[in-house]
Amino acid sequence: MKKGRTIALLSALGLLVTGGIAEASTDFVPYKEKVPSFNRSAFTDYQQLTGYDTVLETINVVSTSVGGDYTVDIRGQRNTGKDRYTDWERNVGDNYAFNWARPIVNSSDSAYRLQISSDLSTPVEVLATGSFKTH
Repeated sequence: MKKGRTIALLSALGLLVTGGIAEASTDFVPYKEKVPSFNRSAFTDYQQLTGYDTVLETINVVSTSVGGDYTVDIRGQRNTGKDRYTDWERNVGDNYAFNWARPIVNSSDSAYRLQISSDLSTPVEVLATGSFKTH
């Protein structure tokens, strides 16, 4: 009986430890990208997903500022697997927050970056700043 109780306690401890990992998420990582004019794009660095989630992959984005009175379009880009791109979030300007929640089982082997695109009518390079996190 003592052996069975020890195994049960170790199993419970293992579930607690891995459960904590599954809920882990990254901190917001800042970005500062010069976005070229006329519908061209800039890219952030990739950010690793953390932990495992059997329901959703989530990306949270906070746009702090976009140069001048311009807006940009932003989408997430996954480094591996199918369905690598999120939908575009259009007309993102200053102090604008949004997120994507995707019904994909995430893996810590995967990473996302942001693709930030100027509009076709934007005649100048704009500086887009903000932060994002993946989990």
